[in-house]
Amino acid sequence: MTGGIRVLLYILSFFIPVVGIILGIIWMNDQDPEKKQVGKTCLIVGIVSIVLSCICWFAASTLSIGPAFMSGY
Repeated sequence: MTGGIRVLLYILSFFIPVVGIILGIIWMNDQDPEKKQVGKTCLIVGIVSIVLSCICWFAASTLSIGPAFMSGY
């Protein structure tokens, strides 16, 4: 597997986390150690992407309702 394909899979795993999780689950059970490592990394990137999007969503929703509680009316 070339470096360009690995980078493409990592980017795809970040922007579409479901793809990374599916690739990770499938390739972590492969006999090829290179595919196993790429699968593990795709799985981690997919999970990190989901966690970051949840944190950003929570922060954005908190910041959007915050001014409503700070007004003196």
